[in-house]
Amino acid sequence: MRSVTVALISSIVMPFSLEVMADRYRYPIGDISHAELLERHEVFKRNYDAYEVPAGIDGLPADLEVKILFGTWCHDSEREVPRMLKLLAASGVREESISLIALDIRKEEPQGRAKALRVDYTPTFIFFIDGREQTRIVERPTNSLEKDLSALFGPSN
Repeated sequence: MRSVTVALISSIVMPFSLEVMADRYRYPIGDISHAELLERHEVFKRNYDAYEVPAGIDGLPADLEVKILFGTWCHDSEREVPRMLKLLAASGVREESISLIALDIRKEEPQGRAKALRVDYTPTFIFFIDGREQTRIVERPTNSLEKDLSALFGPSN
């Protein structure tokens, strides 16, 4: 009876474990640099190069930090992450102030930040000032990234 139970559990757990390992090998997870993202993922590079920023956003706080949690497997991330990176660069946000955190298809990564930050959808852009979350954009902007960020952080705010 015990060997049957062990065999049954193994037949259920083993494929799941292999699937998890395969996903984590195929899709990078955890911290990834801006350069690495664009070098390793052609669609992100193509979308980054194709996006024309109408204008940078004036008046973004100097201590603004942005955490971008996304999936290289996610079509919304493929579209929005390159746009956000280019917009932030045009707005004077230093690359060191931007954390790119790649998630697996379960929206997890080894350090557990997605869970701690309550990320349910990708991409999720979380904006911090003085270490405190100010706001987030989830999946896609309401209007456009430029309009949404201007409304949130522009000179009139």
